[in-house]
Amino acid sequence: MKEEKTMENKKAVVHDGWDEFASKKIYHSRGKKIGIGRSLGFGVFSMFSISMQGLVGAWLLFFYTTFCGLSAGQGATIFLIGRVADAIASLVMGNISDNIYKYKIGRRFGRRHIFILAVAPSVLFAITLWVAGMSYWYYLITYVITTILMSVLQIPWETLPNEMTKDYNERTTMSTVRMVIAGLGNMLAQFVPAQLFRFYPKTSPVPYLIMQVMFSVVTFFLIVITYKTTWEHFVTKKEAKKLQAQALEDNGGKKSSLKSELRNYFSTFRIKSFRTHMGIYLSSYFAAIVWSTTFVYYIVFVVGKTTSVSGMLQSLSIVSVPVTILAGYIVTKISPRALYLFGYSLILISAIDWAFIGLAKPAGVMIWLIVGTLLYEIGLYILYFVPWNVFPFIPDVDTLVTGKNRAGLFASVMVFINQISQGLASVIVGYMLDFSGFRQSTSGAVSQPASATNMILFIVSGGVGIMIIIAMLFASRFHLSKKTFNVLAAELTRLQKGGSMKDVKPDTKRICEQLTGVPYDSIEFWRRNDQQPTTPNDSSTKA
Repeated sequence: MKEEKTMENKKAVVHDGWDEFASKKIYHSRGKKIGIGRSLGFGVFSMFSISMQGLVGAWLLFFYTTFCGLSAGQGATIFLIGRVADAIASLVMGNISDNIYKYKIGRRFGRRHIFILAVAPSVLFAITLWVAGMSYWYYLITYVITTILMSVLQIPWETLPNEMTKDYNERTTMSTVRMVIAGLGNMLAQFVPAQLFRFYPKTSPVPYLIMQVMFSVVTFFLIVITYKTTWEHFVTKKEAKKLQAQALEDNGGKKSSLKSELRNYFSTFRIKSFRTHMGIYLSSYFAAIVWSTTFVYYIVFVVGKTTSVSGMLQSLSIVSVPVTILAGYIVTKISPRALYLFGYSLILISAIDWAFIGLAKPAGVMIWLIVGTLLYEIGLYILYFVPWNVFPFIPDVDTLVTGKNRAGLFASVMVFINQISQGLASVIVGYMLDFSGFRQSTSGAVSQPASATNMILFIVSGGVGIMIIIAMLFASRFHLSKKTFNVLAAELTRLQKGGSMKDVKPDTKRICEQLTGVPYDSIEFWRRNDQQPTTPNDSSTKA
């Protein structure tokens, strides 16, 4: 290919279809550090998942069974099929995002930012979910497409903190701001419908459609802000050659195959911190899905209040703002493990409160509901915050073992397993309701038998409580913290600069083994430091 050279900013740029794109804005940091403003630009993207799934988690199954004539089991089956299809697509997406730099379009628009750009129009598709009176197949198709779009387009965004900064505090700021915005979005996803329900009769499905239109339109513009204010790492031609050589070496000199890709996905579980992280994440998020799916049923059929009351109670998620800010500060002072256990304890207390209200029918029930909801929401936003605060550091733990930056792969695996578990949570709830004799409708809520209300009570209290106890057991074994990560990061930097594995300090070795779950002396990648000269700050192993 013929190369033309021009002068731009007194620096030669080679038009070779590769390194010429290194000067693009999306590949360059802006400012010496990442503060609140930059984190806001990154974090407003959180409204994408709120628009695509936040409303779904709280209201869609109720909408299906109340205005669409679907049974709880049919609605839950839609969720399961959608989640499985979504999970498969998500698993592939991380690998695509990690490797699209090999093509000109990926280098020109960014292997992460090209997908962020595609998000804006896709958010409008979620409006199709909330059309009443359609067939089972209509709801299945619209849900499957919406969930696939949400997850596959969100995965590249999840990797940005790992590429934008290596600083623990800056990543924590980004995660904190992101979760604050997500908390505000979740609050609005409850508060806005609650207000709309006041202006329409209980038999009208119109408020659900209006709320989705509002969220989708606002999110369209917020996504553009994220695209304009964030950046990613540029893979140079030299770096790409080294990555390709390493991939061939890993595959025994052969090109990637389905078998080798599956092996890559499973290899993420070699990392002990990731295994424990997923145990925490899955069990706690399973509990959250069960609660959000069932709570409106609990309020309407067990407590005897309206959907507007359910929306108003869930809008107490406004506490997520101070909770997330405080958690963002605390997690830099104490271990994530301690924060997990505190948050989970609050959710357990709230589960006891739901059971007490349902069984004892106490006077002043609204006070009991408000107290229980506040405790739950505080615990919930600790539950939401900590996993996504911790996640950006896990690919660095993996880099110590593999020498690669596999952030996209880890994000894919995390989303894949999460989607499967969420689908199972929804279908389990749906079929438990069907089994209990729950009655569906097309014109609003109808009276339910005692067997159905008892089942709802058990799910919202006992089901949630059991899963949170499991999450607590996993959390008690989680050792990644600011202190341990800094030790590992320093060792990784030393090795990337050509340091010898033989020079590792005993305490550093112990911490690295504790986080990776891999014996330090068995790590193969860095043995080359003792075998041949290396270039300092080798970009091919940049974490």
